[in-house]
Amino acid sequence: MPRIPILHEDDPNTPEEARKVLEEIREKRGLVLNVYRALANHPALATHLVGFYATARSGGLTPAECELAYTSASVANSCFY
Repeated sequence: MPRIPILHEDDPNTPEEARKVLEEIREKRGLVLNVYRALANHPALATHLVGFYATARSGGLTPAECELAYTSASVANSCFY
């Protein structure tokens, strides 16, 4: 089964562009979740998704309501994770 590497900003083998994205996420959120570490393999995608999540959370929903929406969408789309 293929595995997606989990990148770390302090690993010298992490590409510079991915490192910058991870550092930006840490500055904004205070920590870097593994989902973002995996997404950093494609820095442009990670950057857009971070912006998407920030927009979704600024819309007046509580964090619990946001998670409920994400989970409901995952179930509706038969996501297995």
